[in-house]
Amino acid sequence: MQGSKERYHWQAQNVKHSGVDDMVLLAKISEDAIVENLKKRFLDDYIFTYIGPVLISVNPFKQLPYFTDREIDMYQGAAQYENPPHIYALADNMYRNMLIDGENQCVIIR
Repeated sequence: MQGSKERYHWQAQNVKHSGVDDMVLLAKISEDAIVENLKKRFLDDYIFTYIGPVLISVNPFKQLPYFTDREIDMYQGAAQYENPPHIYALADNMYRNMLIDGENQCVIIR
């Protein structure tokens, strides 16, 4: 994507937004607010949501176009908040931290 004139997701026109990408930005953080945000995003096929450095993924129980070469290119080397939440952002960030810090990384999937 180097040299590309493509905008970040929050700068693009006609991009549908659903809830908040990072739930630390919720006006009030409560169980109800978190569940409502995840539900709103799930209904609009946004299965990934951050809460700070944690990535929450909700199983869509259907095939979605989230794992293509386009996503690999979008997330490789990008800062976490340059693109919508995605498992590729988490993986790329961990890989870069491993190279920079020279320390093993760990992902907890539950």
